[in-house]
Amino acid sequence: MSRSVTSLRRSTRHEYADRMVIGAMPLITVLATTAHPLPAQQVIEIPAEDMPLDADFEEVYRLGTLDGGSWDTFGSIESLGFDGAGNLYILDTQAVRISVVDPEGNLVRQFIGEGEGPGEFGSNSAGALEFAVMRDGRVAVYDPGRIAFAVFGADGEFERTIPMGADRWRQPMLSEIQAFPGLERVLSTTRVIHFSPPDAGPGRQFRYVLSYDLGGDEATVDTSATTWKPPSDRQAFRPELIAGALPGGGVAFSDSSAYAIKFAAPGGRVTRIVTRPLRPRPVTNRIRTAEIERRLKSFEARQPAAGDPAMQAAVQSMIEAQRAGIESMEFYPELPVVLALRTDWEGTIWVHRRGVYPETAGPIDLLTPGGGYIGTLPAGSTALPEAFGPDGLVAFLEMDDLDVPYVVVKRFRNPEGAPQ
Repeated sequence: MSRSVTSLRRSTRHEYADRMVIGAMPLITVLATTAHPLPAQQVIEIPAEDMPLDADFEEVYRLGTLDGGSWDTFGSIESLGFDGAGNLYILDTQAVRISVVDPEGNLVRQFIGEGEGPGEFGSNSAGALEFAVMRDGRVAVYDPGRIAFAVFGADGEFERTIPMGADRWRQPMLSEIQAFPGLERVLSTTRVIHFSPPDAGPGRQFRYVLSYDLGGDEATVDTSATTWKPPSDRQAFRPELIAGALPGGGVAFSDSSAYAIKFAAPGGRVTRIVTRPLRPRPVTNRIRTAEIERRLKSFEARQPAAGDPAMQAAVQSMIEAQRAGIESMEFYPELPVVLALRTDWEGTIWVHRRGVYPETAGPIDLLTPGGGYIGTLPAGSTALPEAFGPDGLVAFLEMDDLDVPYVVVKRFRNPEGAPQ
């Protein structure tokens, strides 16, 4: 049996609510946090009742094996992406390798590797690599060790290194990136972590959706949206900042516990907000206790075996500190409605909603690039795709009971008559 791996597996994400339609905060207060004129923003309200979609997912091929001699024996798959020809790119950070697979599932080429030369990546940063695949087959790999993007051509050959530029001194860590359709620009789809953050000031009151222009000698950072920042980064269940790229350079994002999908035009101005009257569930004492127990159980399962006796005291002290941190962790008072958000090449927005605790796999809403409601894929009918390609191609990452990773490629067909 395989289990799906959601887009939250690498998240460092966050919290809080704007309550646009559920009442704890007035609408005008929420919109004011964007620092843009209220009259320019359109609010689209979608009814609470789902319109179920009976969408067709046809399996095209699957990859992955336990055979250590096969090219598709994967170690740690960090990212997936498609080019315009329907080729799938698989970033394995354990092997430090990108595999390119044709639309029939055949290996085309493999490139990158561990090392210190051009187009190679050091062992200290290989595990944190992220990549974005462009429509023409070029690949931008973010290397946190060099604080730069390495760009490879459609043939897999290294082209050039693009340093981060003015933002380099802040040491940014990008946890997921996505190429803008048709542009030489990538989007950080989650909040960028800076190891050298700016001093306290007005800028610390917000979170930012950041994008990076790769057309010059240095990567130019742009603010694609300014969003609400919660009072604490330590809270469990805090609303995350999650975003997706749209054709033309805009973004769709969520930053609250309410259902409020916001659309920002190039330059960062929020022009449209799509809401649904779906109330976040309160975090009860029972949920708090269950979540602490779940995390403690997971933590205990990952404990290292006994090693050098001289190191045991230090290791035990660290374990006790981490356990105490779990037992005393803070909780945001609500379970956010939106778990994840992704956009495909045409700009369709896939909004993954939370299920009933402790399950997380809820329904998935599909929205048009303009915010129109297409319908909802019922809970359990599909996982959220990890990558989108042309002609309805989607890719999923699954793990078997032995934690062996597999890639499954399917073709998604919108229900007949659904708006595009």
